[in-house]
Amino acid sequence: MPVSANTSQHEVHGQGLLHMKPATWRWSRAIRAAFSIGLPFAVGLALGDIMTGMWIAMGCLMMATGERYGPYREVCLTLAVSAPIGALGYLAGYLGLLPWWLVVLFMALIGLGAGFLNSRGRMLSIGTLQTLLVASIALGVPAIAPFWEPAVLYLVGAAFYALLLGAEILVRGWHAQDVSETATVATAAPVAAATSSRPETSVGGAVQQALALALALCLGVAYSARWLDSSPHWFWIPLTVGLVMKPDFGSIYDRALQRIIGTVVGVIIGALVLAVVPKGYLFVLIMALLAGVLPWAMQRSYILQAVFLTPLILMLVDVIVPGTGSVDDALQRLLDTVIGGVIVILLGCLPWRHASRVSKARP
Repeated sequence: MPVSANTSQHEVHGQGLLHMKPATWRWSRAIRAAFSIGLPFAVGLALGDIMTGMWIAMGCLMMATGERYGPYREVCLTLAVSAPIGALGYLAGYLGLLPWWLVVLFMALIGLGAGFLNSRGRMLSIGTLQTLLVASIALGVPAIAPFWEPAVLYLVGAAFYALLLGAEILVRGWHAQDVSETATVATAAPVAAATSSRPETSVGGAVQQALALALALCLGVAYSARWLDSSPHWFWIPLTVGLVMKPDFGSIYDRALQRIIGTVVGVIIGALVLAVVPKGYLFVLIMALLAGVLPWAMQRSYILQAVFLTPLILMLVDVIVPGTGSVDDALQRLLDTVIGGVIVILLGCLPWRHASRVSKARP
């Protein structure tokens, strides 16, 4: 697999489940993430249209989590390519009109296509990840129809995020680069050089094709879980599968375990907020603070990313499908996440680990 600029040598070999990478706090990105997610929600709250504010904030959140450190030119291009692809995910909600076995088949095929595009570049990979995530929400909550509306508001959120990014570029200059960016690129360079000598990917072309197939299989099984899981939050199962399998670096097995560990903490945080904080301006402030920490957490580890991302998604999705705020409700969301992680481990990881080792052992 291509090694991203945020990938350490430790991650390339899939070691260090609790390993924390060095990270530098970047105020510009933290403020942009907090402002872009908090402001739309606050405006929607003030105008009595919290749902519209939530959809725009959701678009901003996807842009913030999809951003990687690098030159502004690359960041802007990634935003322009990934946002329209991600918005298409909401249109998958129209598949819900079909018999569910056809929905399972179509989502498996979409997963197959996403796995293929994953190897064609980071921009397409980020866009297809966003597609898989919002598709799970659209299919999980058919009441949000017509689905073109959240798709449009998703693009509005992306445009607002781009506007804030443009303001930052005007202040810092088009060619500005953080010390943290320079250090990250310098750290990643030896890793990229070491892996670039391998044919096609770090695990071999055949194994890469198998992993695309694994994503399709895992998504098919995740959407099949709707037949057995009657909770209103069943869509957290395919959402988890997408989050765990789509990132382009590190070990899928480690990510699944890290996602579960981080989500346990994140669900506790989110459940406490939903239980004791009404949906007012304090709710918005907490959301903005979590969003501001998220870019730093994404640098540090996948566990910390899940710790701060999970309560954010919980708080946003609770506007669509309000929970009871009870312990049982939080445990159900956690259980669905664990089920998604287990699907990835059993079907998306363990069958291919041996093949990956064999491929790496070949000269």
